[in-house]
Formats: sequence, C-alpha cells, structure tokens
Amino acid sequence: MKWEFKVYSVHVAKVWSAGLPENIGEVLDENGEQGWELVKVEPILRKGLLGGSYTDKFVLFFKRPRE
Repeated sequence: MKWEFKVYSVHVAKVWSAGLPENIGEVLDENGEQGWELVKVEPILRKGLLGGSYTDKFVLFFKRPRE
C-alpha cells in the first residue's frame, strides 16, 4: 500500500487549558472527512523574553492511502 502525507500548521491564538487551539476539532473533522488520519502533533516552541518558552503553533501530520 502506498501513502500520501499532509502537513498542516495550526497557529495558537486562543488556547484551551490543555494547550490546543479552540478550533482543533474543526480541523480534525474536516481532514477526517477527506480520509486523512492524524499520526502526529508536534508543538513548535519559541523562546520567551524571560528565558522560558511558549508554544507558538502546532504542526499536524496526516496520512491516507494513495488512490
């Protein structure tokens, strides 16, 4: 079986306490309806001014069988 892959970036604006954007369910639903399976979520960290770090965005990795 051959696969195709999709990488999707989600910027953080409003954040849940869990750290994911409020619209993450919509993003997952839309991609799932098109046959995409989420295989990984990677946070992109930025350094803060006081030496800490914060999550700037999330990168979502999807795959689906190639037709």
